[in-house]
Amino acid sequence: MQLDGRTLLGDGQISGAALLPQPGGALHLLPHAELTWQHGRFTEIRALPSPPPTDAPLLLPGFVDLHCHWPQAHVRGQFAGQLLPWLRDAIWPAEAAFADLALARQHVRQFLAAITRAGTCAGLFFGSPFAESTPVFLEETPRGFLEGPAIMSQNAPKALLRPAQETLAMLHALHSRRVAIAPRFAPNVDLAGLRACGDAARATGWPVQSHLAENREEIAWVRQLFPDARDYTDVYDAAGLLGPRTVLAHGVHLADRELARLAATRTLVAHCPTSNEALGSGRMPIERLWAAGVPWVLATDVGAGPSLSQLHVMQRFLSVHAGHAPVRAGEALARATVIPGAWLAQFDPQLAGLGTLAVGAPAHVVAVTRPVGAPDDPELLLQALLAAGHGSLEALPTRVTLWGTVVSQAQ
Repeated sequence: MQLDGRTLLGDGQISGAALLPQPGGALHLLPHAELTWQHGRFTEIRALPSPPPTDAPLLLPGFVDLHCHWPQAHVRGQFAGQLLPWLRDAIWPAEAAFADLALARQHVRQFLAAITRAGTCAGLFFGSPFAESTPVFLEETPRGFLEGPAIMSQNAPKALLRPAQETLAMLHALHSRRVAIAPRFAPNVDLAGLRACGDAARATGWPVQSHLAENREEIAWVRQLFPDARDYTDVYDAAGLLGPRTVLAHGVHLADRELARLAATRTLVAHCPTSNEALGSGRMPIERLWAAGVPWVLATDVGAGPSLSQLHVMQRFLSVHAGHAPVRAGEALARATVIPGAWLAQFDPQLAGLGTLAVGAPAHVVAVTRPVGAPDDPELLLQALLAAGHGSLEALPTRVTLWGTVVSQAQ
């Protein structure tokens, strides 16, 4: 297990004020904690009786991002416009370059350095349309980074197209537990290909990732391409692609029937507020997902999302939904750490405890400078941290520990 050539699974210790997100959205604070780990896992989380030093950092669990496109990281935030023109004019040409595997390896290394510097220590990632680049991603990234090449068989430049069955066969040949089935979105895959993806998901238990109802023009296109489907969600449902091992990004424009079906199948929605803002997709009505019982997490959706920082996503989440839904900073942190961590751990028991600061969990720690004068109330403290970033939240971590090894540290 390596990161830029460095072996992980280290031993170490750090102390500071520790924020502990809970799956239900509650947030606990240990004002002075000492975290110890061996062989890349926490062995002790100890509350110290003495007050912390004034320069003690604030400690958070490593972030987990369940929707991010590594081949788009180098062009994040560079383009504007609606979803479909953005794909055609900016993203698909950019991804075409990754037929060159040497270039792909270079960009995977750059991406890994950037995303871990921002505090993300695990996730589910979209790859390029070239399945040959998936082994490159798996070789260059540590355990906890899962990837699926974007499956595209129609309605895109010819150089990017490949039958879904062919991509799935290439994934099978890898014999890896870190791959995912990733039809880019319904317009890019014919019905036979979507059904092949569903069959493969049932046979392997691999995670599934795709996009859903991000943009009204996209939804109209799906209606034309799949006239027999009741709605966008039904396209995936008919192909056997819904369920507790599936992440569908966005869900901005969903009917009540679709929300009920997502809830019934326990399909996870990745809410990407920074991406929705960047492409003008609209505010995802998070209050409707809550009411319907749809499970959801926060994600960056780089490259439509301009930042690899889940802290930035949390900040925008609070801002976008203020006045519309009872959002809290503690809820945001849970949706970027412990909740997506538990989802990802279903594919690898070695990831149990991911997104937490708990004994036995992977030793992933994000240290940040505690805002001056911030209170000890955990909700207010986290709010102050997010407000202190002023848009530079990607650079906010002062130290990131991944599997017990320091992989990023401010000079």
